[in-house]
Amino acid sequence: MDLFQTLPQLRQFPFLRHKTVALIGVSTIISDEAAYYFEIAKPKYWRHPQPGEVDRCTRIGVGGIGGSIEKDEEVLVCLHREVEEELGVRVRPEMSPVTYLIRDWQIIDQLSFAPGKKQPVPLMVNLTPPRLGGPHIPDRLAIVTFRATLRGAPAPGDLFGLLRVEKTALAAFFARDAWSLDDL
Repeated sequence: MDLFQTLPQLRQFPFLRHKTVALIGVSTIISDEAAYYFEIAKPKYWRHPQPGEVDRCTRIGVGGIGGSIEKDEEVLVCLHREVEEELGVRVRPEMSPVTYLIRDWQIIDQLSFAPGKKQPVPLMVNLTPPRLGGPHIPDRLAIVTFRATLRGAPAPGDLFGLLRVEKTALAAFFARDAWSLDDL
């Protein structure tokens, strides 16, 4: 799917103006009244200590709940399908007052979009370079992340692990650059 079909406003940015960007995934940062919920990455994505490193802890990854967009699937349909598969519940997407544009893992801009009738404004648009080359490979890949509220109690299904972080502990959780499996 073409990112600019979903978010045509992004075409205004000079570094994207003449680029092709494939929207390959969607994720969501989910919360309820008390906590936020994150997916724990599969072990193949964990950072294991190298020989001789002072800190010998395995570092795990956490992220939003989501996955890959299937052919001809709308963004919000994908979001609801992935959450249903991974948590067994429905969510209510929320409007974000600002959208963070992220390129190569750095925030490069904060955008304000007028809310659309068909879909809420995303919290983040993450742009990464493709890993393979070739004549029909896009210039960038994108994942959009929305905020959402749980509509029921999560029951992890198609998910490696689920992390629940109390809202009162969120700042302390993200104050650290990395978490070891033991600490988590």
